[in-house]
Amino acid sequence: MSNPQRDAVNPLPAFQAYQRQFTQHIRDPKNQPRPAKVPAKRMAIYTEIVYNNIEGTLASCFPVTKKILSVRRWQQLVRGFMAHHQASTPFFREIPEQFLMHLENVSLKDCKLPAFLPSLMHYEWVELALSVQAGSTNTDNIDAESDKLLEKPLVISPTLYLLQYDYPVHLISPDYQPKQKSAPPTYLLVFRNLEHQIKFMELNPMTFQLVALLQEESLTGQVALEKLAKSHPQISTEVIMQFGAATLAELKAYEVILGVKKALI
Repeated sequence: MSNPQRDAVNPLPAFQAYQRQFTQHIRDPKNQPRPAKVPAKRMAIYTEIVYNNIEGTLASCFPVTKKILSVRRWQQLVRGFMAHHQASTPFFREIPEQFLMHLENVSLKDCKLPAFLPSLMHYEWVELALSVQAGSTNTDNIDAESDKLLEKPLVISPTLYLLQYDYPVHLISPDYQPKQKSAPPTYLLVFRNLEHQIKFMELNPMTFQLVALLQEESLTGQVALEKLAKSHPQISTEVIMQFGAATLAELKAYEVILGVKKALI
């Protein structure tokens, strides 16, 4: 937005003043005046094209959010984003993340939006974030066929998100919209497999902690499970080892664990 005091002292050149008024009207056509001498019909074309492009990008990333909100609430959210958020990127694929940043400054109560909305939208955004995450996994130093998950250092996928939410975001739909936070929290794992497919898994708290340990450092399955056992003294080590061995095998089957490190020659 312009600063009246600054503009009064250092007025912008005419073409810059025109550009500012033009873009401000596109961002907020309801409250910002249309530039003089620009026909209303022509201006409407510009405002509609920009809105449709941004709204379409957001709708693709947040389909569940759009479905559960009324048409009016969704349009208000998009219009508010366009009018008030100062984006820090020119890339369209990064607009959804900017939308999340804008949501942090929106009063959910005043706008009559559900309390779970930020969690749901973050969960929806993660799929996009993983799909465009740069880099590929170097499998040269990975033995993907080995079943010695307990004895050798494990290699976990670098393209995954461990997520914890106060609401069961993966279940939210037009027919199910929780009013209260869930207890215990919802634990989810979202990852990209070697075929670049995005997969989702709901985790129990123990598996969530196990994957977090494997993310932190390269451990053998045995060491990871021993660490897990120390943090849960109320559960017998034998039970955790049995649970853990089966869980590690399942994670490998899903390509969360890619294999074990090959021995250096």
